[in-house]
Amino acid sequence: MRRLTLLIICLVALFTAVGVAGATAAGSKGTIKKSWISTTSGGNAAAKFKVAAVKRLYANFVWKKPAVAGQVLRIEWRDPSGTLRAVWNDKTIKGDKENTRLYAWIGPGVVKGKLGGWTAVLTVGSTRIGQAKFRIVA
Repeated sequence: MRRLTLLIICLVALFTAVGVAGATAAGSKGTIKKSWISTTSGGNAAAKFKVAAVKRLYANFVWKKPAVAGQVLRIEWRDPSGTLRAVWNDKTIKGDKENTRLYAWIGPGVVKGKLGGWTAVLTVGSTRIGQAKFRIVA
C-alpha cells in the first residue's frame, strides 16, 4: 500500500511539473495587446494607403505580456502574394514590459508595384504572435 501511495504521489508531482513547464514554455513567446499600421512612428492606425503617397509605413506592436529575453524577434512585411519583401531582426530584451511598443518601418520602394492586401507579421523564434493587415491602393 505504501508503494502505491508513493507511486501516486510521484505521478501527481510529475504531471504537475510537466504542466507548469509546458505553460511556461507557451508563455515565453509573449502576447500582443494591439497591432496597427501607420504613416508615422506610433501614429494613428489606418487600413489603406495610396501607393504614390507612401513615404514610410510603420508596423506597430504593443506587448500585453513581453516575451522572455534573448529570443529572436522579427517583423516581416509580406506582400499580397505572401512573399517576404522586408524584415527587421533583433532579440527580445529584459527591459520590455507590458505596453512596450515594437515597431519597424518600410519605405516606398518596398510597396511600389505591389497593390493589394499586405501583412506585417511579428514573430518570436519561429512563432507568429501578432500581425497587422493593410492595403496598398492606386
